[in-house]
Amino acid sequence: MPFWVLQASELLVMVALVDLSLHVARGAVLVGAGAAFAAAALTADGPLGVVRLCGRRLHVRVVTVLAVVVAVTPAVPQLRPDLTGIVVLAFAAVGVVRLASLTSTQPGVAGGRPGSGGDPSGGDPEAGADPGPPAPAHLGDPAPGPGTIGSFARLVGRSAATASAAAGRHRPVVIAGTRRSVRAAGRATARARARSGRPASGVPPEGGGPGA
Repeated sequence: MPFWVLQASELLVMVALVDLSLHVARGAVLVGAGAAFAAAALTADGPLGVVRLCGRRLHVRVVTVLAVVVAVTPAVPQLRPDLTGIVVLAFAAVGVVRLASLTSTQPGVAGGRPGSGGDPSGGDPEAGADPGPPAPAHLGDPAPGPGTIGSFARLVGRSAATASAAAGRHRPVVIAGTRRSVRAAGRATARARARSGRPASGVPPEGGGPGA
């Protein structure tokens, strides 16, 4: 799998985590995880890198370790989000690890150019020793093909659908618990007012109340 797919997936994970952090308790954990993945993608020596500080092989290792850390973060009570947040973090970590294991780092030299002369930009000075016709045979790695884009889109779609289904299963439980809490609070308030002799409407009882 081309290296740019891994970088793009890390940026997409960042966007998804930041968006979902608005709907879970302690969403700051999701924001921090997304920021870490985005920083890793933008500092990698790849097509989407802005500050290319990390080589491709090292980037794959760093992202794998980072995904493991994100997956075990809910084990810390001070950082633990609600159940939906835990499911989202787990799916994000598993997806990033899976993509990292499929990413090719063979053309990942420090300069970011493949040494075989198969760079489709045609700017490699070593390409003069290689005739023009054999070059398309090496274009499969750096150039994204329809099959690669389709498989990546299907993987992202399945992950998003699974996370949405998991969140939808637990949403009725949260809503029902909130409603029960509101009803219990209303009953407790009514009982407290009845004990004090003050009706809930604020009108004093007929004939027996103290002087207004």
